[in-house]
Amino acid sequence: MDKGTLKLLRDWFKKNAAALPWRPIDLDALRDPYAVWISETMLQQTQVSTVRDYFVKWMKRFPDIATLAKASEEEVFKYWQGLGYYSRARNILKTAKIIVKGVGMPRTRKELEALPGIGAYTAGAILSLAYHEREAILDGNLVRIFSRLYALDFLPTDKSTAGKNPSEIYWGYAREMADSPKAYMHNEALMELGRTVCKVKNPECSACPLRNACRAARENRTAEFPPAKKHVQKDWHGTVLVIESADHRILAVHGGQKFFKNQFTLPHFESPRSATAGLPAQAEKYVDADAVQSVKSAGKFRHGITVHKMECDVLYVKLRTKAPKREQTYSRWVERSRATDFFASSFCLKALEQALS
Repeated sequence: MDKGTLKLLRDWFKKNAAALPWRPIDLDALRDPYAVWISETMLQQTQVSTVRDYFVKWMKRFPDIATLAKASEEEVFKYWQGLGYYSRARNILKTAKIIVKGVGMPRTRKELEALPGIGAYTAGAILSLAYHEREAILDGNLVRIFSRLYALDFLPTDKSTAGKNPSEIYWGYAREMADSPKAYMHNEALMELGRTVCKVKNPECSACPLRNACRAARENRTAEFPPAKKHVQKDWHGTVLVIESADHRILAVHGGQKFFKNQFTLPHFESPRSATAGLPAQAEKYVDADAVQSVKSAGKFRHGITVHKMECDVLYVKLRTKAPKREQTYSRWVERSRATDFFASSFCLKALEQALS
């Protein structure tokens, strides 16, 4: 892209950059790499409007990596609750612990990408925005812009064919944009442009500083790019158990679940849509049938996790016995009053609301 067009992009960004809690007023300022890391991880597959409040609350509780490294996984999940993809929060904590044991945030792409949860995009964002290195980034906004700019009828995730590597082609354009002392501004300007102007639907081409360089705009074909991603939707029907002991504690389990395998969650399992009355046989994995006082249907809820379109029945199981005092490795009894704070995922919160409201 020529220097004149890049200047138009920078000028547009300086005029239109939104005020964001992770963005300094001085767009040329170096940034805190920790803040860049957290904000960019939160922004993956989540809208800016949603992330604003999460970021502010997170930084107030965990203002630096050292503070974060001392936190428990349970507390980190609490501050991540509602953003989904809890593996990201777990990896953030793992990486924080690694960093505090070392010599600080790494300064090379290779070292950054070796850390849990930091991939090519996040590494590039940290190096570019925090340190002003000539490092490329490639997120969904840039994919959409490059696809339209150069009329690319494929996605970076498509398989290589006829000697063509789709991912490398997109990264090539990203590196071209980053081959400048102002790479940090080009990168962020493109993300802002994709979010506000070069949108998925109804892009505002007349307001775009790149319109004269855009092949899709010139040919009036913006709706064709990027090509639609092929989604594989999987239907899943299951049962979620809200098991309450006689002393008002809720059972949480760790491991052995279809979803949330590596965090505490409510017991759940796949089941037919026409569930039988009473305690399902699968539930006896978690509770002794002789200890059950009552089993009530608490309704249904819908939920989505990655490619799964879920419909869940909620069973509220009350026990006549108290929760065991001794904690187990793969289970925990949580006070009912603390349940909504303990369970991080919206999946669990939906079930709790159905059963306990």
